[in-house]
Order: sequence, then C-alpha cells, then structure tokens
Amino acid sequence: MKSQTDNIDIKESKLRRTRKLLDILLCDRTTGKNIIWGTDSYEKYGKSFAQKKQITPSFVTGRYGKLIQPRAAKSLDEQRQRTKNKAEVFTSLKVVDKINKNGEAFGDRQPPSKKNWQGYVRELRLEITCGEAPFIASRYNPMANTGKLIKLERRVGFLDRKLRVVSRYCDDKKEWLFWAIEAFKASYGYEWQGDNVLLARENLLYTLIDYYEAKFVQTPSTKVREEFAEIISWNIFQMDGLKYVIPMSCHPEKHETQGRLEIFVNTDNEVAEETCFGCKQELPFKHNGVYVTIMDWVNGKEVRFVDVASRQHYAGTKRT
Repeated sequence: MKSQTDNIDIKESKLRRTRKLLDILLCDRTTGKNIIWGTDSYEKYGKSFAQKKQITPSFVTGRYGKLIQPRAAKSLDEQRQRTKNKAEVFTSLKVVDKINKNGEAFGDRQPPSKKNWQGYVRELRLEITCGEAPFIASRYNPMANTGKLIKLERRVGFLDRKLRVVSRYCDDKKEWLFWAIEAFKASYGYEWQGDNVLLARENLLYTLIDYYEAKFVQTPSTKVREEFAEIISWNIFQMDGLKYVIPMSCHPEKHETQGRLEIFVNTDNEVAEETCFGCKQELPFKHNGVYVTIMDWVNGKEVRFVDVASRQHYAGTKRT
C-alpha cells in the first residue's frame, strides 16, 4: 500500500538503478569519498552507521531503502528527538517566501525583464544549515505530513524562482538547459547531518526534473540528470558551519618543542593530547580538520569555503 508520504520520499533504490546517480549524490567533493552520517540517529543499525562512517549505497537501498526519509515522513517522536539533540528546526514556507523575496532584487511585483533576467538567474545565493533545502527548492512542506508535492507556481525556494524565470524566457531546449545549469551553479547550501545533505541533493535533482517535465512534457535524459547531479554534489555540501571543516574532522594533536615531543600528562599520569588549536582558540583559519572546498564555477577552480567566507563573497545571501 502506498503511504501518505510516498510522493515526497525519493527512493534511493530507484536512483541506484539509474547508472551512477546515487553514487554522485553521495559523493563528498572535498574528500573524494562519501558524505558521512554526521548524526547518531542510525547507530542502532550497527557500527557502519556511526556518525563518522561514510554513507554508502548499500546502506540506503534494499533492506535500508526507507531508512532516510524527509522530516515530514518521520514519526513525531523522531522529529522531537532531532530537534532536541541536533537543534533541527524548519522554517514555515510563508517565512521562507518572505525572506527569499527580501533577499533578491526582484519580488513578485517586479519580475525580471528580458533585459535583466540572465543576471538574476546567475545571482549567487546560499542557504546556511540548509537541512532538506526548503529555502533553495520547496518541493513539499517540511512542516506538514500530507505527503503532497507543491505545485510549481507556488514553490518559494530561490532556485524555484530562478527556474520559473528560465522557463518564462527560454523555449528552446538547449537554451533552457544552459540557463538551468547557470541557475543551479549559482545556488549553494551546506548542512552538518549527512542524511539531510542527501535529501537536499535529491530535492534539487527532482526539482530539475519537475520543471523540465513541465516545460517539455518529457523526462530529462540520464546524461542530463547526471550532469546536474554533479553540480548539485558540489554546491550542496557537508560542513561544520562554525569551523568550515568536514564535521568532526578536527582532532587532538601533539607538538614538538626544541626537537622533543611535547607530552601533556594529566593528574592520573596518563598521556593527554592538546586539542585542535583552532577549536581551542575559536580561530577559523587554525583548525587541523579538513577544510571544505567548493567549486567556483565562474573561474572553474576549487576554493576553500573558509576563504570565500572571509571575503564575504556571499554577503547578503545569509538566512536568518
């Protein structure tokens, strides 16, 4: 029997059947490995589900095919636990709509014109601690358990707005795809918990499919979906937003003093190690963890997010 939330729950098993889509969506572009769980919500299933373990296709498909679900599909008890333990909260779509309107040069009263719509599509936007990415693409209401998808014209994410503009001004399929790619390249988000990173990436991929199907009455090819998935896997990334590193990648360290290893001993005569200097001093450039890299699509090169943030490159894109 089809459950009430099946419409919004994207099946990883289905993604895995489409060549390498699931592999792409699980990739951590910084490490070259997979994103990690980043939460203890799944540790009851075994050691492979611990916080620092990578999420592999076999752990989200088959017998685990329904393990990762959107918040709206989770039980109320699990929702409360994630709010309590991980401070996971979602913003109402009404507020999302208002914030996104205030954060851009154009609102519903002044839609981009033929003269300026391309600049609007390329405008860089970032959702911090994005969760399932409702500020980017609002396919469903994460605060309701209706399981219903929102109609395209009523979606309020900033990528939704960009794609509606692309569909308004582009009728040729190649031109539409070109500007849709530009819209995706300009849309970023980061999140700590790995299950949310995957859900956010899936939501963006299916947002592409939704708008493409609405415009051309057909599903985009596997090649097209993989191309967009590559962009999404770069732009929706896993990060500790306070340290700009892969979550939990900072580690204790030892120091050498005058050629000798400096050892710290506690009161029980046990060897102790000094914590990460950046963590201890709260210095963003001094962490020993793995600094997250993102893609600068304009210049075609990888950059550290900490360097981008320090230049306030995304000023005006913050979410409150």
